[in-house]
Amino acid sequence: MRRMYHRGQVEWPSMSDRKERIEAFYRFLWPFLAADKSEYAYLDEAPGGRPASEFLGEIPARRGIGAGSRLVDVGCGKGKQLVELGKRLGCDLIGVDPLEQNLELAAERVWKESLQQRVTLRKGSIEKLPLEDASVDFVWCLDMFNHVEDIEGAIAECARVLKPGGSMMNCSAVGSDLLEPREARRVTDRLGINLDTLSQERMAAAFQAVGLRIVEYGTTTDEGSPFLEVFDDDMARHALRFGKMRRSRSRMTARLGQEAFDILSAYDEWNIFLLLGKTTYGVWVLERVRSHSQQEEEAGSPPGSRPPPPGT
Repeated sequence: MRRMYHRGQVEWPSMSDRKERIEAFYRFLWPFLAADKSEYAYLDEAPGGRPASEFLGEIPARRGIGAGSRLVDVGCGKGKQLVELGKRLGCDLIGVDPLEQNLELAAERVWKESLQQRVTLRKGSIEKLPLEDASVDFVWCLDMFNHVEDIEGAIAECARVLKPGGSMMNCSAVGSDLLEPREARRVTDRLGINLDTLSQERMAAAFQAVGLRIVEYGTTTDEGSPFLEVFDDDMARHALRFGKMRRSRSRMTARLGQEAFDILSAYDEWNIFLLLGKTTYGVWVLERVRSHSQQEEEAGSPPGSRPPPPGT
């Protein structure tokens, strides 16, 4: 087959002819390495994209969330996103987190931003949300779902607290076909990540099973995705640190201990997966489907007066 390069054409023999392929490789490589770097400057061009805080923060407003709406941040942590959403949207907010220390720090941040009149903090988890049925207009779930054990149960809880027609945003890591099962298990076990949550197909099926319709989906790394995230050059720091730690393993384990060494190594390797495209972040925008009777009531018709739509 023939492949085009900036400096011209290179003939690539078939994969079965190793000797000819090696020769073709070096015929291409040496001129490539010897060329002026400016000729290949395009290889270092940024791939585009925006900060995740921008495109994720736009989703609730796009789904009609504003003053008078109610949003829950599931796994609110120290309250950074909660406060930013409150200032951006002007809605009422509930922050839910299982850790008391996170809620205390979130309360401090809420107070500093003078949002205490619109923000409520509650201790709880995604598996058992401390909220009434159909009580919120939007569920915000950022970078925490990969730690969930019961995928279907957690998503069912999110659907339970959503009003009919309400929306949800979930942003969590998914694996690509480059991710090898053995390396995935090694890293996810050490970081407390449920390997099943890395399956885009499993997640999509679980959403749909509880009546959450997928309105938008995209990854943070694919060309053309509406959620393409700006490339973070600092990611290379994880690769460098991972290599340095592995080369000085005895000295590092003596200083850190074996368990801490393994966890830090896994954390760096996880970020290398993101750098190499072995994992990415999937962004789901979802809507809780209204029942036929609810649609009829909203349209002003008595239940049962209209036939269901075709195919239902």
